[in-house]
Amino acid sequence: MNDWRREAFRYTAYFCEENIWWLARSLMDAGRDAAQMQVLLFANRWQTVILRNQRAATTGQPVAWDYHVVLTAVSGATPWVLDFDTRLAFPTPYRGYFVDSFPLQSTLPEHYRCWVRCIPAASYLAHFCSDRSHMVRRIAAADLPDYPIIQPAADSLAIPLSEYRDMEKALPDGSRVQPLATFFPELA
Repeated sequence: MNDWRREAFRYTAYFCEENIWWLARSLMDAGRDAAQMQVLLFANRWQTVILRNQRAATTGQPVAWDYHVVLTAVSGATPWVLDFDTRLAFPTPYRGYFVDSFPLQSTLPEHYRCWVRCIPAASYLAHFCSDRSHMVRRIAAADLPDYPIIQPAADSLAIPLSEYRDMEKALPDGSRVQPLATFFPELA
């Protein structure tokens, strides 16, 4: 996986949820086992998740996202994180990604503490949908993705981005939610 280049995959700034959908789809189409991949959506009820080493921030400074989405994949016995928006390598070893991307959660005020929704990649591909309404007033129309919105098949349950971002909502897709400090105890 270290020979992958982020430039080889579809990417649109400000649309991490769609970028990860397309990345998971590309990897599955190339033969990667969906069971070896998981989508992680980071959010909280205040829409203020602190991440470090993000390309949108000034070097050395953290950024507060309203949410962020990445993909994890296992290659051999090694877990990796694929994040198009990080300054870290693409992909980054799992542990290194978390240690270098998130501050210790106990050092943050509660409204900056992160929660994570873990979504099986196959489920995300089957159910995710977005009408892009969360970005319509925030960016120019020319900066919207140049492909149609992502919608699940007609016979599949549609789960909109807003529901994935709601860390208090239980979803029927096999995803689970927990505080980041529980999910990755080194960040407690």
